[in-house]
Amino acid sequence: MCGDCLRPLNECQHGGIDMSQESISWAELAELTHATQVERFNWCSCEEQEEFPFEDCPRKEGLNA
Repeated sequence: MCGDCLRPLNECQHGGIDMSQESISWAELAELTHATQVERFNWCSCEEQEEFPFEDCPRKEGLNA
């Protein structure tokens, strides 16, 4: 399965990376921080500046939330 579009690799049109062997345990999920979330998944929901799931998520000054 493609890690970008979640389609089978033979249907993927952009040459994504096979994420079918990637897995994370509940214990590992509980230990994530913003830094490790971004390192592992290249994304964090705080990028939208609406929710901040981790204490170390950066917050932009002057945004109306």
